[in-house]
Amino acid sequence: MTAPLIRTDDAAQEVSALGPLDVLFTAADGAQEVFSFASLPLPGIRTDLATAFRARCAVLNSVKSADSLFRSAVRFLAFLSELDQPPASVGDLAPEHMRELLYFRIESTTLTTARTVLWDVCRLLRYIHPGERLTSELRGYLALSRDASDFDAGEAWPGLPEDRRSKYAYWRHEEDPDNPLIVPFIAADGARRAFDFTPLPLPGLHVDLAAAFRAELGPAGKGVSLAVGSSLFAALQYFLTHLAEQDRPPRSVTELVPAHLDEFRSRLRLAHARKWGDRYFMLVRRLLQHVTPYEELSAVLRAFLEGIPATPAGVAPAAGSARARPGKGRASAMPDGAYEPEVAQASIPVTLAVAFTGEDGRRWESSFAELPFPAFHADFASAFAVRVGPTGTLRTKSSAGTDFGAIGRFLAFLDGLPRPPKSLGDLTVRHLERYRLHRLESTKENAVLSELSSVRRLLQEVTPSSLLSPEMRDYIRRTGHTRRRKAGKGVPGYSDREFRDLMAAARSDVVAIRDRIRKAERLLESFRTTPEALSPQERFLAEHLDTMDRTGKVPAVRTHLRQHIVEGRMDLVRRLFLTDADLAPLTLLAVGLTGRNVEAIKELPHAHRMLDERAVAVSLIKRRRAKAITRETVHWETGGNDSRQLHTSGGYYRLLHQLTARGRRYSGGQRIWSIWTGASGTKGVDWETKAAAFGHIDPYAARLGRVMRLKQWGQRHGLLDDSGNPLPIDMNRLKTTVEVRTTKAMGGHLPSASRTNTLDVSFANYLKGDPTVREWADEILTTAINEAEGNARGFQPHVLNAVQTQALAQDPEQSAAALGTTPQTLRQALGGQLDTVASSCLDIEHSPFSDGRCGVSFLTCLRCPNALITHDHLPALLTLVDTLGAARQSMDIDAWVNEHGRTWLALTRLILPQFTDAERDQAAKADPQDLGLDLLDVPKDN
Repeated sequence: MTAPLIRTDDAAQEVSALGPLDVLFTAADGAQEVFSFASLPLPGIRTDLATAFRARCAVLNSVKSADSLFRSAVRFLAFLSELDQPPASVGDLAPEHMRELLYFRIESTTLTTARTVLWDVCRLLRYIHPGERLTSELRGYLALSRDASDFDAGEAWPGLPEDRRSKYAYWRHEEDPDNPLIVPFIAADGARRAFDFTPLPLPGLHVDLAAAFRAELGPAGKGVSLAVGSSLFAALQYFLTHLAEQDRPPRSVTELVPAHLDEFRSRLRLAHARKWGDRYFMLVRRLLQHVTPYEELSAVLRAFLEGIPATPAGVAPAAGSARARPGKGRASAMPDGAYEPEVAQASIPVTLAVAFTGEDGRRWESSFAELPFPAFHADFASAFAVRVGPTGTLRTKSSAGTDFGAIGRFLAFLDGLPRPPKSLGDLTVRHLERYRLHRLESTKENAVLSELSSVRRLLQEVTPSSLLSPEMRDYIRRTGHTRRRKAGKGVPGYSDREFRDLMAAARSDVVAIRDRIRKAERLLESFRTTPEALSPQERFLAEHLDTMDRTGKVPAVRTHLRQHIVEGRMDLVRRLFLTDADLAPLTLLAVGLTGRNVEAIKELPHAHRMLDERAVAVSLIKRRRAKAITRETVHWETGGNDSRQLHTSGGYYRLLHQLTARGRRYSGGQRIWSIWTGASGTKGVDWETKAAAFGHIDPYAARLGRVMRLKQWGQRHGLLDDSGNPLPIDMNRLKTTVEVRTTKAMGGHLPSASRTNTLDVSFANYLKGDPTVREWADEILTTAINEAEGNARGFQPHVLNAVQTQALAQDPEQSAAALGTTPQTLRQALGGQLDTVASSCLDIEHSPFSDGRCGVSFLTCLRCPNALITHDHLPALLTLVDTLGAARQSMDIDAWVNEHGRTWLALTRLILPQFTDAERDQAAKADPQDLGLDLLDVPKDN
């Protein structure tokens, strides 16, 4: 039937003559065309289709697309008019009409063209207004994706020609479920297909290849998309067709040889683009690796598939070289005879691959074989295995990966030297220094010092240590290598108004998330108890919710007829599950309520204990703490009722637990988090996890650094800072704000306010950098420091800089009298004969701290009036500062303050400030001395 199309040669004349059933379309490029429905059959339907066509044209850009849509409408009306009982209105249309349209078009055109007409008509019917004029059955049909709508989730219908449906007919599998040549497939959205090997050439290969195809797809195609399965089957069809055209085609898989695959790849490259040819070749190669038993393939073909070089003629293969390759659907080969463990040899590494399992459960494997400079691989692999082992200090995948990257860069540097070291014994301190200078050309100093620290710690684990030179062993055991690193500045928190606005925005989003999921749960409950009380539209939606709840699969349907199928599917999934967009407000509110680091929030476990319904006990992972205190159990108040859920830590934790419970049934894992991301997309991070769990994943299982788009979230809520600019959203600033508010609420008492960190960490990293704290706490801190300084100044040593020391030597008599000692004792002190550790003792026999000879710690010398400290002691004093700083990181803060607080204050407030900056910088370049606290705590006789 010819489409009654009016060409607008004279646009003005045609527009003036338009009737109510004529639609004027104006393309994006200005071209115009009029489409007339006036002469089409079925007046009761054509008027509604004309109105729908006019609405649909508003989103079209070209005359070609509008013309294609119009011609599909013409064919649809022509088809309906030829029925024995044509529908009188759009309210009489049913899904069966859509299906019969497809059969009708297939009789005269290709399947692809027939499906295009069907899809165009479905798009047009979605613009019928109001949609309630269509039957509920038809609305449910139109809500399906086009892949599901044309064959009703993969089913073939009566009347479809046999040659058109054999490729798609899932019913063939249902009629003959035990036929090994028909492989069933069920996609994540419910679409079903059956791949039939019967019509393919070379029947002698069918059974083995069908079994391999089934193993590659997995159980019923679980986790594999329809596109992947179809591509694999198409590649196999190409391969069998190619083999059938050979002069002597193989009669079974045992006769396949590498030449068959090479010729297949060459033919594909001639017939297709290179990338598609290589893709089909790799798919067939991967499929052949699933042939069972694997030994049916020739040895030369197995070697080709696995990339193993062929054994030269006349050379016997090594024992154990023909191991069966394990794969999906095939059991691993087992050794013959009784098991006899090999004798472990600690000095010879078994492999260059080091497996790592972090304390947070994340796993990783590093291969030193992939790094440059093979001479160091074996020893470095053994040392790295200690670093990531039970006694090592690398406890997370992130820290292990950082160290492994530093090792790789160091080996690359050594590999590029004109004369690299041949063994670890040839490695010198000069190599490390040259590496430091090399890295400083492109990297900041703090990052370079961190890399060098990783290399030194690795060298400390080399076994036996005699592999290193004595000079290197002495160097890596010294302290003070990182003295030049500057302490980071704390980040300022938000003002009270900024914090209030940010929390209100996050809380409003969380309320919306909670309400939408609870609304869907109420609908689901009604559907399962009283379905007759629901409207057809509600029942249609509830049926999909029920499927999602029971199986975890999200169907490809629309919740509104004019939606894009992707938008509709996302709208549907958000009714029961969390998505990526929900992470930002949920995480922000969790940090704001608990005051915990964002890393601790991301690691929240789902396991917990309820305490009398008033509090919840949760075991947290606290990163960057000492290994023995990585985990901490906290008790959070729940608030007692739902109205306090979004205002208390415990109440919010329980809400989060409820919101993610349904998704965790499919994503699994130990953490509380679970979101739906879809099972499609290219292979990459989380791809296999998504495919296996129908799109449900733990967003922080693979890594903590997931992008949450906080900037866009803040802009969407219109958040502004106190200057009227867009408010930067930063998790560290948010935690700082909570620390500040808690500290002020406690009246500045840090032991009471520090809930998530030690006192020094709370002040140095969160409180010190905040301007409101500096202004508010100035009086409190000044008073405390003055009191501490007053106590420390009770006894003071004699401190002389370089100029004062020279003046002292010029007049020993007067200088000795001023110091309360004799000239001989002063000469001995200046000559180093009376040195203790970081000072000289002018009178050890008369201690101001006890009666008689001094018997207190050497650390006490730094606040003793008998002590003399000169420029020569400055290197030891700087080393002592580093030693006490390291002790502060490993000791309880109260114990450290009691034991070393006054010494630290004397060093930093009284002694070091009396030397110039130039003197301190010069002393810092000297080799650091090894000062252990065990030595300092016990005085020694001269």
